[in-house]
Amino acid sequence: MKHSAKLFAAASFLMYSGFCCAQTEKDTVYVFLNDMPDAGIYLPPPPEMTSPQYADDFAQWQWGKTIRPTDRGQQANDESQWGIKAMVKIHSGTLGFEISKEKTPAIYKLLYNVLWTENESTHNAKRKYMRTRPFAQYNEHTWGRFDNERELRFNGSYPSGHTSLGWSTALVLAEMVPELQDTLLRTGFQYGESRVIVGAHYQSDVDAGYLCGTTAVAVMHASEYFQKDLEAARKEYCKIKGIKSVSKTEGFPDGTKVFDGPVTEESHRFYGDVIKYYETLPERETERGEQAKIDADNSIEALLKNFSIPAGRELSAEATPAIAALLSYTRENMVKTAAELGSSTFRERPYVRLNPRRNKTLISDDEDAKKETTSYPSTSAEIGWGLALMLVEIMPRETANDILNRGFEYGRSRIIAGYNYPTDVQTGRLWASATLAHLHTMPEFQTLLQAAKDELNPPAKGKKKKK
Repeated sequence: MKHSAKLFAAASFLMYSGFCCAQTEKDTVYVFLNDMPDAGIYLPPPPEMTSPQYADDFAQWQWGKTIRPTDRGQQANDESQWGIKAMVKIHSGTLGFEISKEKTPAIYKLLYNVLWTENESTHNAKRKYMRTRPFAQYNEHTWGRFDNERELRFNGSYPSGHTSLGWSTALVLAEMVPELQDTLLRTGFQYGESRVIVGAHYQSDVDAGYLCGTTAVAVMHASEYFQKDLEAARKEYCKIKGIKSVSKTEGFPDGTKVFDGPVTEESHRFYGDVIKYYETLPERETERGEQAKIDADNSIEALLKNFSIPAGRELSAEATPAIAALLSYTRENMVKTAAELGSSTFRERPYVRLNPRRNKTLISDDEDAKKETTSYPSTSAEIGWGLALMLVEIMPRETANDILNRGFEYGRSRIIAGYNYPTDVQTGRLWASATLAHLHTMPEFQTLLQAAKDELNPPAKGKKKKK
């Protein structure tokens, strides 16, 4: 009997993870599991229930239950569905037509392949941690009508697979149709948030799921099959809409329409932000604190040096001029988008709000200059995670985990230094992926990207470079 139960558990896990025969077909994934960055390596483990960091997870779980009786709760209930049917349902309205295998074969194929590819991004971490889901932890039921509780109990909660699917799909469609980017990204963001509301995931599971989705999209961009399918889907969209091409002149996404805004002191999440801030203070006296000081310099020269170690090669204007130009251009645009989102609201920085008598950070000579700037979103977190994603797209796959970990820790340095709250840092990382989705539609960026790729892998003599 016990043996049968174990077999059922294993089968349930493999089925839910999408690890079945269909996934091994050549046209269903752009990147296979062995080539996908491992979230069990580049991300930290989920908070233990005895950890102070669990306070935010617990508060969000309680908040989610209060939302269930509302329209937003019903939306979360409906969004508990996973898979291609769910993506077709939530995005058809935004695109303005029914997505189906018969009516829109190119768009359907793109979504289907993105789904199975991103599904690989959470696989290793789920198996590594096998975190118990909140509904199971507290002996309750999920609010999601599509959730199979029996299967979910044998499928790790961290990271959230639903969230990875929703955010990665939104990023790809935002790149396909830039003029709809705000709505598409908002839909993807809420799809992840819904998992907290229904009680199927903790907030930290969802936060990790968003980041898994961003890494999946980064590595997909290195696939020529993904590029071809994306272009075919874009052409199909234009044909249906009766237009020659999608707009290439639209500006970057409007973050105020994508995210919920900064955590306020009246929010139940402020307590979690404060706890996580104070928990990092002892790290200031360690080697990690010294690294946080180094990370305070986000000049392009410092960033190139910072990422040289995980990349396994010297990155500099002299040694890799094309890569330096690509990252410099990316950094400039991320500074711009962070400023645009930050201008919509002001959040006092933690070292000002929480240390009113001392107002101390790790970098004291920078305190006065930063005091009047907003903590939300973290510009450094956006730059660090964004450049990591760019490098993952072009560098050898064996460097991906180290590069992503460095990008993640680059943002965490801002918490350790006292400049940003954890939720500001997380928003910065997500904003990086949204910024990159739009950058990929810009001709100047594409030119720089191709030059960086050619620098790493020069075309054979007599062979034309890709346009």
